Amino acid sequence: MTSPGSAAKRENAQLHFEINPGRLAEIIGEAVLASTEVVNVHLNALSDENLSRPIEGNGSIYRFRGPERSLEQRRALHENWILAKAFQDLLRAVRHALEEAHVMATLFAKRHRATSSGTLADFIRPFQSKAAGLPFPGLLDAVNGLLDPKLEFSDSYRSLQAARNCLEHRAGVVNQIDTKGAAALLLSIPRLKLFYFRGNEEIELLAGERVDSGDDRAEVEIMAKLEIRRRSIAVGQRLSFSALEFNEIAFACNYLGQQLATRLLKPTAVVSDV
Repeated sequence: MTSPGSAAKRENAQLHFEINPGRLAEIIGEAVLASTEVVNVHLNALSDENLSRPIEGNGSIYRFRGPERSLEQRRALHENWILAKAFQDLLRAVRHALEEAHVMATLFAKRHRATSSGTLADFIRPFQSKAAGLPFPGLLDAVNGLLDPKLEFSDSYRSLQAARNCLEHRAGVVNQIDTKGAAALLLSIPRLKLFYFRGNEEIELLAGERVDSGDDRAEVEIMAKLEIRRRSIAVGQRLSFSALEFNEIAFACNYLGQQLATRLLKPTAVVSDV
């Protein structure tokens, strides 16, 4: 940061630096790309793979013994491990993007001052620490203060976190830790809905179906929005997700990143030197 000098009285020097909200979409997009590729490859392979007995690595001198498992138990073991890791990466990316968005939103709010001897990293660090210390609902609320329309994702985030915890810590079998004493685990699962209007009715785009606007329009506008699906899994039942269901969740997270990037678009921030 430049020094204003001490010989003459003049207005404090200013440092302008560019902020790239597009990075918010990239943070989530990278996690979406990795998690969907791994989930699609491995869950689809499990439907055909013979998992009735352990697979031993070529050339390994080690042999691990454990309880005998059926084909279905082995498939569930693999599914739980893959999905828990995939959900963890998605949720970490959503949290990271929102923390970065919070820093940007704070910088946009007013003019800031910084010491001439400090680095840019020194200046940014307190904003990053504040964002990291917020619980998810408070973090999203703070970011939503600059968005119109606002993003609704707190219930979805909590639900995906609950699903991950169940998959990782309880092998996907719901118990009263998950339900907090209730009879079932209630989840709000996000998905991205693509649709067009036929009159005043929303018509969802479905694979293999032709677009029918119901009139003579040559072109139809395709729109997107986040939609919530409710799921209820009783205590003692196993929680699972197909590759298609995970893809829908991942695409919803990707849409969230794109909305953050476009709605937070501000070209510059100004810092005064002190």
